[in-house]
Amino acid sequence: MIAALAISVACARAATESSPFEPAPVIARELNMGDLLPDVPLRREDGQEFHLRDFHGEAVAITFFYSRCSAATFCPLVGRNFNIAQELLTKMGVGGKCHLLSISLDPAHDTTEVLAAYAKGYKADGQLWTFAAASKEDLRRLGDSIGLEYQRVGERIDHNLRTVIVDASGHIRHIFRGGEWTPQELAAELVTTARRYR
Repeated sequence: MIAALAISVACARAATESSPFEPAPVIARELNMGDLLPDVPLRREDGQEFHLRDFHGEAVAITFFYSRCSAATFCPLVGRNFNIAQELLTKMGVGGKCHLLSISLDPAHDTTEVLAAYAKGYKADGQLWTFAAASKEDLRRLGDSIGLEYQRVGERIDHNLRTVIVDASGHIRHIFRGGEWTPQELAAELVTTARRYR
């Protein structure tokens, strides 16, 4: 069984033709600090299509989850931590500079309706925290680039933990491996990234 839970990455990008984001390649290795995160198309909880590059000028924390996860120390824990991080970021007044992004590992089940209900359950502020899904192929490309491992076992998805912070130009600035991080640490890393790499 592969470990559990996946969490954040951060990303931001100028939505122009000269964007430093590259088309999502097939990743043969896990990326390192300073590498560009592959840009992939996503579908948010309101049904709108977007790309990672659309977080223009923002530092982004990206996590992974699936809505049917019931393991208390996996997806529900990450959701609660993101919720607290959202509150911290709101108090710091960093709107427009930082963003939280939760990407589903179960795109077939986690439709826009499911994502919207899940987001509501965590009191997600759509201006600061987005829930999204990608195609299986794009999810695999993105996951492989950060060492995210997952596999379906019936209706359950076994997965390891990854939290990635990317800067306003889409470069990886921090990867939390495992779930031993706090909302305070996540928020601090995100704000530092937003201020340092603009």
